[in-house]
Amino acid sequence: MTLNRLATLCLLGLLACSGDDLSGGAGDGEGASSGGSSTASGGSTQPGGGTSSSGGSSGPGGTTSSSGGGSSGGSATGETCKRGVAYGYHSEADLRALQPGISWWYNWAYVPDQGVRELYTQLGVEYVPMIWGAGNDPAQAGAAMPATSKTLLGFNEPNFHEQANLSAQDAAARWPSVQAVARAKGLKLVSPAVNFCGGGCQDTDPFSYLDDFFAACTDCQADAIAVHVYVGCAGEGGNHAKWLVDHLKTYETRFSQPIWLTEFACHDAKNEAEQLAFLTDAVTYLESDARVEKYAWFAGRADNVGHVNLLGADGQLTQLGQAYVNLPHTTPCR
Repeated sequence: MTLNRLATLCLLGLLACSGDDLSGGAGDGEGASSGGSSTASGGSTQPGGGTSSSGGSSGPGGTTSSSGGGSSGGSATGETCKRGVAYGYHSEADLRALQPGISWWYNWAYVPDQGVRELYTQLGVEYVPMIWGAGNDPAQAGAAMPATSKTLLGFNEPNFHEQANLSAQDAAARWPSVQAVARAKGLKLVSPAVNFCGGGCQDTDPFSYLDDFFAACTDCQADAIAVHVYVGCAGEGGNHAKWLVDHLKTYETRFSQPIWLTEFACHDAKNEAEQLAFLTDAVTYLESDARVEKYAWFAGRADNVGHVNLLGADGQLTQLGQAYVNLPHTTPCR
């Protein structure tokens, strides 16, 4: 999520923000020039580092606390499909357009978008709340989030200065209060969402950040690992999503929990056709990977990553949106 989106949530009262939260910060930069490099959150597209997809021993996050609301392993998605959307400005018409192909969405906040608060449960689309960062009071968030909530997302890219901006140790120190909400409400709890960071970082490497987080938070509940991946559109060997796949396989090697890919797109699409080729290969892979429990495209509409919009006019799917809704699912959405 970029700074302008954070400012919107602050102004809506969905985050408790300081003046610093609403001022300055790094703007949207150039995308990474190397194809396999991930980029910044929500398409802030600052250059990021790459990673190998080779194996290794299970990291500190390989086991979770046995208590809490959710299961700590496996790949079961219950009765609903994996597919969701990262987007915070749905209208009734927007959600109805996306509903046939998604089972869930989140909006970087802990209450649903105002335009669909009276509708989403009727449509059978799950809303997943998030405790975004230090500006959220977990107890207040827990009291405000819908009673129908099943899962709680943790901090948004805390390794970025312009996002939740928490050191791994600070995030670990704050995690028990987030965990307390999940346990009190019987919610599955998803780890802080990490990404490669190319500038203004607590840690440039999401793997080392999570290692440090779990080392400092040895008895902390994390029923799934949240990750964001932005890569080049070209891919390799005819697979436009090859670099996304490589990153996911590294997470799967390092951690035993299911993976929630809560933001993804390719960052350097020159037109909708290039983004569509990436989306098609990415979704095809994500549906086939049993370790990926949920995934969410960024975004319904966005102006900080090129050619990612699933929605055009109110309630109208773009060509990209039609593909995202209609590509085959391994499990029905409802």
